[in-house]
Amino acid sequence: MGGGDSRIRIAILDGPVDRTHDCFRGARLVPLDTPASAQGGDGPAAAQGTHIASLIFGQPCSSVEGVAPLCRGLIAPIFRGDRLGARQSDLAHAIGMALDHDAHVIHVSGGLLEGRQPIAELIEAVQRCNERNVLIVAGGGRDGCGSLLRRSGATRLLPVGAIDRRGRLIGGGDPSLRELGIAVPSTAVRGAELEGGRGERRGANYAAALVAGVAGLLLGAQTQHGSNPDPGAVGEAMLTSATPRMAPRTSECQRAWIGRANIEAAAARLGVLQDGAAAPAGLWHRPQTSFRWADYAAFRPRA
Repeated sequence: MGGGDSRIRIAILDGPVDRTHDCFRGARLVPLDTPASAQGGDGPAAAQGTHIASLIFGQPCSSVEGVAPLCRGLIAPIFRGDRLGARQSDLAHAIGMALDHDAHVIHVSGGLLEGRQPIAELIEAVQRCNERNVLIVAGGGRDGCGSLLRRSGATRLLPVGAIDRRGRLIGGGDPSLRELGIAVPSTAVRGAELEGGRGERRGANYAAALVAGVAGLLLGAQTQHGSNPDPGAVGEAMLTSATPRMAPRTSECQRAWIGRANIEAAAARLGVLQDGAAAPAGLWHRPQTSFRWADYAAFRPRA
């Protein structure tokens, strides 16, 4: 599973991506023509989009190594310029473009979306995702769109929240996170910055990118085992292999992914890891299972 499979396509719905960054040299990235893609630039949207993309597609031995560097990336920007917000019509258009290019996983970053009730275009796009068995991984922060996508009828939806090393949610959470989602330690996620730099960020959007990358790895493993990729089954395996934890200072139970043990359990549920077998080489940067010491690096591969 180390690195993924080029037959698996992961769409990034965030800001524009600076594909000149050295970490993308050799990456299989396909830019899609959305209303936000023409603006590019060097604003907050492009900075976030570049960082998100690097967490998945950053190439081995480059300045940023991503989770699934061998998977194919579909770049469909929905944010533009200085604005980390989007119209629902832009989100629907980007989802449609990703489906037209046969996406298996669609990562949607949280941002301010106009309106609380879904428009007809978004409902139609989400219905196409359901029919195509596409997994939507959504940033589950305070401004996440998991609840909107759920109201749109999404049946294969995995909201992802960020937690600190004490298990506390970072920046609040989308209501859908408590019912459908998982949380990932994401306090200092290192990725690409504009003008060739590197930096650390925190929050649900970056946690969701890591999970989308792992979903790509699991789908690639299915393909390599001679099975058809099944995004719905991968999403269910990831959710059911999460570690139940009591959230600090609350009576709520969180489902957390804290590193190697969760990924191994999901792989076993999918039948791509035999019971009792060692974890596939190259999938984890560090073999950590303790929540206290695990962090986002546990999800990075070594090709």
